[in-house]
Amino acid sequence: MTTVAPPRLDRSRLSAFYARLVRGAAGWLTPRRVKTYPAVLILGAAVFLLWGEWVALRSGLPFAQTLGQDFAAFYAGGRFFLDGRLAQLYDFSAQRTFLADQVAPGMKALFVNPPFTVLLFALFAWDGYEAGLLLWWGLGLLALAFSIYLLRGELLSTASPSVARLLWASFLFYPTLAWFIYAQNAPLTLLIYVLIFVMLRRGRDFAAGLALGLLLFKPQLAVALGVMLLVKRRWRALAGGALSAGVWAGVGYALSPAATRAFLRLAPALPELERARSHTWGLNSFFGFAALLLDGVWRAGADLLAAGLTLAGLLVVAAWWRRTAWQPGARAWDLTLAATLTLGLLISPHLFLYDLMLLLLPLAIVWSYYAQGTNDRALDGGPLLAWTAALYVVTFVGSYFSAAQQQLSLALGLPPIALQLSVPVIAAWAWLVRHLAYAPTGASNPA
Repeated sequence: MTTVAPPRLDRSRLSAFYARLVRGAAGWLTPRRVKTYPAVLILGAAVFLLWGEWVALRSGLPFAQTLGQDFAAFYAGGRFFLDGRLAQLYDFSAQRTFLADQVAPGMKALFVNPPFTVLLFALFAWDGYEAGLLLWWGLGLLALAFSIYLLRGELLSTASPSVARLLWASFLFYPTLAWFIYAQNAPLTLLIYVLIFVMLRRGRDFAAGLALGLLLFKPQLAVALGVMLLVKRRWRALAGGALSAGVWAGVGYALSPAATRAFLRLAPALPELERARSHTWGLNSFFGFAALLLDGVWRAGADLLAAGLTLAGLLVVAAWWRRTAWQPGARAWDLTLAATLTLGLLISPHLFLYDLMLLLLPLAIVWSYYAQGTNDRALDGGPLLAWTAALYVVTFVGSYFSAAQQQLSLALGLPPIALQLSVPVIAAWAWLVRHLAYAPTGASNPA
């Protein structure tokens, strides 16, 4: 019997391989990357794991089912369209039965988008849930990358970081990571916002209006922009928005008159639905601020406070634009629009933590003026830097801090009262940006 000797390890070739690997790593690991990347990776992993554990405990679902859980509602809407069940689209008991059978028992996501949106969601519901979720994430990444591409070309110089690098950096802003975790539609909304901004800045009002009409799937996000256009009498933009919104509303009615009527009955009750589902801890809006603060002791007072803050926000936006010349691309115009977009988000009753991803647009506008800072100080090293840092922190922890306050209040035998810190910080940041629109500065107008 012949014994075959095992192959001998060529130590010289192995040593050469390791030498090349070390040289390559040494070239890639610059001092800046050594300092930054480990912290970023550790932070991202910690946030991801802690979020998964927290949501799994609250929902009673395995971690694998909490990841991307909000896509379940979109999947249900797409399947109801493909299965010819649009008349039941807003029957929540039918939705829960479908999700329990087709996705997982215990899924709590509900489809509450307008009927015409099923045309989009149906594209991701042809196959199984898992395949649809992967494609949905892919669409979100493409929308985010295209938004960054448009903003880079509009606001930044050719020497600015690449689209890939900016895309990576956007995930350091927690709401972007939250979008991915929940598998929500925030990147599509961001792209619509970016298209409106770019078209208005280039003087293409009607095209901007057509993009504005796409916000019919979340019309509350268009309110502040509508006030701006009305105050400045941008009739072409308003006409484009009315035409676009009308077309999409007509499409929804043509798909199912019954579903359209059901949605119109449901829409006014959506804030109360959030209250019933105990989701106010995650709402970063005037409504969420008021509900968290007063719902436990005075529900009517919470509604009055929310209405008062919303009205005040709209009046502030109107006052800003009465004093701002319509000069797209000018410093005052850009920064006032950034402030309007920021304050306008708070007007939306349903503004969950992943929706704060939309702040990437006003942050990009402001950054384009303060990227170098004054005297080599980032964001001028003063109030803007301080409030931007506060904005970053509260969008990270604000919602979870509110949930912790509610739980502590209940543990102490008190009504569930909480202060949503993100709302006053976001409002203060918007106010500061508007002030900086006319403040003396050495920053130059971006290209």
